[in-house]
Amino acid sequence: MITSYILITTESRNPILIAQDLTYLEEVENVHQTTGAYNLVARVSAKNMIELREHTLKKIDTIKGITKTTTLLIEN
Repeated sequence: MITSYILITTESRNPILIAQDLTYLEEVENVHQTTGAYNLVARVSAKNMIELREHTLKKIDTIKGITKTTTLLIEN
């Protein structure tokens, strides 16, 4: 199992609405609003790197209002 934090930059759309959209993804464990360079941070779990890259990140990238993501892998 791989755990990662996804740092998310959003456009002018309300980050809270985007956070709600993220919570509908089963891989997303939790989402927090932040200040600074990123608007949101999401904790995500995936079975392996392929699932993380090919499924989870593609789902996140399709959410309207997300302009950029940065993925930080966490060693379990």
